[in-house]
Amino acid sequence: MEAAFLTLADSSAGVGVNGADVPGMADRWFGLRELRVELARPQTSVATRQAVWAFLLRSREVDAWKVAAVGMAMPALRHIAASLAPAYRGDIADLDAEVLTGFVDVLSGLPVGARGIPARLVFGAFRAGLVEVVSYRKPGMDIPVLDAVPRWPWLDARWLLAQATERAVISPVDARLLVANRVRGVALAELSARGRTPGEELAVRRRRAERDLVAAVAAGRVGPGMGEGR
Repeated sequence: MEAAFLTLADSSAGVGVNGADVPGMADRWFGLRELRVELARPQTSVATRQAVWAFLLRSREVDAWKVAAVGMAMPALRHIAASLAPAYRGDIADLDAEVLTGFVDVLSGLPVGARGIPARLVFGAFRAGLVEVVSYRKPGMDIPVLDAVPRWPWLDARWLLAQATERAVISPVDARLLVANRVRGVALAELSARGRTPGEELAVRRRRAERDLVAAVAAGRVGPGMGEGR
């Protein structure tokens, strides 16, 4: 799909958006390549991203725009598949296909007026990838659920953990453990020394919490738009 996106971006078809029609963008034409860069910039506002993705949803019945939407999210889709691949015992091409299918399924059915469009689209890909890896996990391998969460501006692992805590999927204490170890990268040995909790106990708690989080994501109990009207 990346090749198709680049072909479309470099074609003479004039696919892109007029920045004058999007809040927060310059009053000029943005081709697909530049538009993807613009949406990935930390300085780009949530309102601007939402407006561009709402436009992409309105245009999704046109094949060229469906390719454009997938291409816009390709960095996030690649991150998901690459992060999950070490735990997957199937053909990596199948994992890639499931991640893509998860994205397209949400793209096809999400209302234009939905909140958090880019997060919901990418979360659909993330959830589909997790479900696939759960079905074909390598023996003895833990699923790197938080490593596979695409970082801002797509998703926020801290927000996902906060929601999981609110819905009693994991405890607040274990959520803080995952934030410190998996999100901030603090080693278990250092956390053990700080809190005087044996490292083995922290490792057991981390594994249990991550497994509970994977199960909740796969079951649709947590995530953008989960448990609320769509």
